[in-house]
Amino acid sequence: MLTLKTKKEFDNTYKSNKKWHDKHFAIFFKENHNSINKVGFSVSKKIGNAVCRNLVKRRFRHLYRESLPLLKKGDMILLAKAGIAQVSFQALKMDYQKAINRLGILQNV
Repeated sequence: MLTLKTKKEFDNTYKSNKKWHDKHFAIFFKENHNSINKVGFSVSKKIGNAVCRNLVKRRFRHLYRESLPLLKKGDMILLAKAGIAQVSFQALKMDYQKAINRLGILQNV
C-alpha cells in the first residue's frame, strides 16, 4: 500500500471534485492515470489520545485494503471526524461502502 507523503500530494487530492462527507469521516478522491493507488489518512488530536487515533487508522487501513482491488486508480484521503472512535467497525464499514459507491470510484467489473 503506497501512501501520500508530501503536502503537495495531499493538497492536490483535497482540491479534487470527488468528495464525500459522512457523519464520522470524509473521503477525497482524485483519479490519476498511473497504475498506482495511493492513500493518506488524516486523524487529528481532536479524535482522542494516541490509542484512539491508532485504532481509527487501523480501521481505515483495513477498509482501504479490502476495497483496493475494486477501486479505480487514484489518490484517496480518509479524514476522521470527531466521534469516530465510538462507532462500531461494522457501522463504519457500511458507511464506507456506501460512500465509495456514491462517489462512483469503483471499477466496472
